[in-house]
Amino acid sequence: MAYDAKAQKKYREKTINLAVKYYPTDILEGKRLKSYLADTGQSANSYIKGLIKADLDSKGFGTNTDMDTMDDDIDV
Repeated sequence: MAYDAKAQKKYREKTINLAVKYYPTDILEGKRLKSYLADTGQSANSYIKGLIKADLDSKGFGTNTDMDTMDDDIDV
């Protein structure tokens, strides 16, 4: 299958990208995380998504809301 720039752009527009960056002041936490991920065989993406979901669920955020209506208020 050939690369299709238009299709790739359309797909990227449907995604949300977030990042975590550890600075020298908190680099030990970053190393701790990398070590944990290596030991457990998890990807950073799946681990962080799981943490965020568990946190939001525990706070009851968005669980009783139509998520489609939330999209209108969020710039991505």
